[in-house]
Parts: sequence; C-alpha cells; structure tokens
Amino acid sequence: MDITASDIYSFYQSALGSIVKRIIRQRIISVLGDISNQSICGYGYTSPYLSYLKKRHADLNITSLIPDFFDGSIGEKYNFDEKNIHEYFLPLDPSSVDLVITTHLLEFVEKPLSSIEEIWRILKPNGYFIALVPRRSGLWARYDNNPFGYGRSYSTAQFKSLIKDYLILDQKKSFLHFPPWHHYANYKFHQTIETAGSRIFPYMGGVMICVCKKIVYATNKSKSKKIPIKNIVVT
Repeated sequence: MDITASDIYSFYQSALGSIVKRIIRQRIISVLGDISNQSICGYGYTSPYLSYLKKRHADLNITSLIPDFFDGSIGEKYNFDEKNIHEYFLPLDPSSVDLVITTHLLEFVEKPLSSIEEIWRILKPNGYFIALVPRRSGLWARYDNNPFGYGRSYSTAQFKSLIKDYLILDQKKSFLHFPPWHHYANYKFHQTIETAGSRIFPYMGGVMICVCKKIVYATNKSKSKKIPIKNIVVT
C-alpha cells in the first residue's frame, strides 16, 4: 500500500483533483434515484462525495467507513459518522443499508472478494452498490500523480467476475477521458475533451462507475476468501 488518506486529500485539493472531484460527484448523482431517508454507507475514501450527498439530502443516514490501511482520516469534520475500521469487517448489522458507495477501495485491498462479501452482507434485499474503480485501459491508471494510478485497475470482465456471486451489474459507464496532466490547457479544455471522449470513445475513460444490485438468493460461500476473525482479534 503506497498511498494514504492524506495523499488522496492533497490530490483533491489540487486544481486537477478539484476537477475530478466535481465530475465524480456529478456521476454519482446521475445514477441515483430517489434516496430520501435512506441509509447510506461509504466504504473506502468517500467523504468528499458523502458530504456532497448530505448537503443535497439532509435526511440521509450516512456512515463513512475508512479502512485502516489509509492510516486514519484526514481530520476534517463532517456532519455524518466517520469510523476507522479493519478493511474486511464492517461494523454494521446484516441487511441494514440501502446503498453502499466505494471509492479508492477495491484497487487497494489485498482480498477484494472479502470486501464484496461484506458489502453484500450489510445491504438490504435489492439494495444497491455503487463502485468507482480505475479502468485498466484508461490513461489514469498509467500515471502515479493521482490516486487511480495506484493499486490494481479493472476491466469490465474482471469487475463482473469479482461480483458475480453476490451482485448483478445493473449499469456501467466510463469517464475521465481527459488526461491526468497538471497543465493549464488540460484545466481549460477538460470539459470539451470529456464531452468528445464520452461520445466518440465511451469505453476509454480512466474510471468506471458501476451500479450493482444485491442478489437476494443464497450465494456459493465456498468461493469466499474472507479472512478468519481469529487472525484479527487480539486476545
């Protein structure tokens, strides 16, 4: 693990990061339906997006869960609960959450299937999971000047294989077609490049947003690689 919450925060404070943050917020909003009075869990580094949702929907019950490999939160205060957790064990009851959102998670965890299993566990029947992951064929995964350039990246087939025993992929879109360059021209023309790229090369964006629905029938637990709790709890 080569990146911390502080590193990601610093990126989002930069000119390029501010553009990315705004676009991701727009993408999340674009795939959401009516979420009034829902229970939402952010898993990974999600606070910039959860805070935006909270401003738009004050009635949301929001919890932010930050895996311990991020070396703690960045110290900002938000108007929702924020907890540091073990990366594979979410301190929430089964079938208690309407929506789970992950950013900067599945590319970093050693066993992403264990995270998917936990997401399935806490989701209500027919609940939704929104994942933002680096796209393998995109430019952003090839540069280490941004958080999407660390850890693993995913193709559509790889993501579908990861979730197939727990979730159904309802919709997927790619975005961030402009290059991850800290350059004036990029700041000025990113919107034009993004619009053209989404029309001409819709599958070549640097990040995928994947909207998944919980499978409510029994899963094949023999495939699960979840870490035994005895390896975590200190006696």
